[in-house]
Amino acid sequence: MPAEATQAAESVFPQLEALLPHVQKPIQYVGGELNSTVKDWESCDVRWALMYPDAYEVGLPNQGVMILYEVLNEQQGVLAERTYSVWPDLEELMREHSVPQFTVDSHRPVGAFDVFGLSFSTELGYTNMLTALDLAGIPLEARDGGIDDPIVLAGGHAAFNPEPIADFIDCAVIGD
Repeated sequence: MPAEATQAAESVFPQLEALLPHVQKPIQYVGGELNSTVKDWESCDVRWALMYPDAYEVGLPNQGVMILYEVLNEQQGVLAERTYSVWPDLEELMREHSVPQFTVDSHRPVGAFDVFGLSFSTELGYTNMLTALDLAGIPLEARDGGIDDPIVLAGGHAAFNPEPIADFIDCAVIGD
């Protein structure tokens, strides 16, 4: 892996930690939950950032994301980490201090992953997806994405008709 790709995958926790005393619910950004998985970045061939596009406490118990997370991490050479929408107080600070959208498992930037998979339970998550793409530095419109940008994949029962978000994703899994 090129040096710049390794550097881009480093944890943003040192920058994030300095912001946490200034937000309402900092614990939702710390990670380290029971049964969470952190794999060695270098030993994996494919890296997934899985997002439930809502707040941590809403997305953490989502069965679909839990199953995908576990199944992907059981595969040799595959790494999966989770990310959630940040609250407006942290979003403002992240923009001010240039901290990108990150995963809660190892606090790696979402833009460093190969696949950015979003699980939509409701259409209300569509705007949160746009915020996450912007924070991650991933082009909003799929047609503007480059070879170094993650594949943006939508799924879940609110992606049954992906037409409203078609310009922003690379592909969709229809239905559950």
